[in-house]
Amino acid sequence: MDFSAFQAFHSAADSAGLVYYYSGHFDEEVRRSLSTSLKSRLEQEDVGGPAKRKLFSTFMEMAQNVLHYGGCVEADGNSESRPGAIAVGREGDSYWIICGNLVPHEQVARITAKLEQLKQMTLEEIKQAYREQLANDDHAVNDTISKGAGLGLLTIARDSAHPIEYAFTGDEEAPERFARFHIKAFV
Repeated sequence: MDFSAFQAFHSAADSAGLVYYYSGHFDEEVRRSLSTSLKSRLEQEDVGGPAKRKLFSTFMEMAQNVLHYGGCVEADGNSESRPGAIAVGREGDSYWIICGNLVPHEQVARITAKLEQLKQMTLEEIKQAYREQLANDDHAVNDTISKGAGLGLLTIARDSAHPIEYAFTGDEEAPERFARFHIKAFV
């Protein structure tokens, strides 16, 4: 990156209200380091109470989604490391969190259906679905792709002040295999 490209990035970050940004490989160690760094940054920004909890919770869910569902392993074959990006920014009195990672094309329809369903639900319906999912002992049997309890998108939707925004774009390096998945929430 040359200086003019860096200056353009810096200016764009400032005008977008960027508070925190990471792009690179995600593994457990990086996720832990990012979470520690975000906690410190939120303290510097004097964010507390429910806003801090929701920001941190949403950040963790998004980072875990990259780590668990990213569609591409690193070039060295490390299946525990996935490429992705995550950012936190401020817009007025709200914060936004946006995350991006690769997903296999065959998962796009499944993810879209889940997100569209969440966008149609009220906050109370999301909370009810969250409680039901917590009690769902058959989740692993019914959803073989999920690596957890199936609460990630529900948690993000529950904590978001607005419906989740998302987009899929083609991957430049392997467009026949992967799509770039971006998800954004406001807290």
